[in-house]
Amino acid sequence: MSLTDTLNNTAGRFTTLVVGNKAANDTYCAQIINASNKTVAFRDVNTGSNRRVEANKILSVRSGRVKFSR
Repeated sequence: MSLTDTLNNTAGRFTTLVVGNKAANDTYCAQIINASNKTVAFRDVNTGSNRRVEANKILSVRSGRVKFSR
């Protein structure tokens, strides 16, 4: 299952996203707004803000039994 399929299968549930960059990894509690092959838009539940990250920087996704990791 691809990353886009995994994110779209979360159906608005709370999702844990681990986003990696050169300095460190960031973990977000998120609700997915939109997922495509290039970007993922989500609502950061802890801060209440909407964020957009590149799909290739997402290292893992977990929402209940739905899991994805690189």
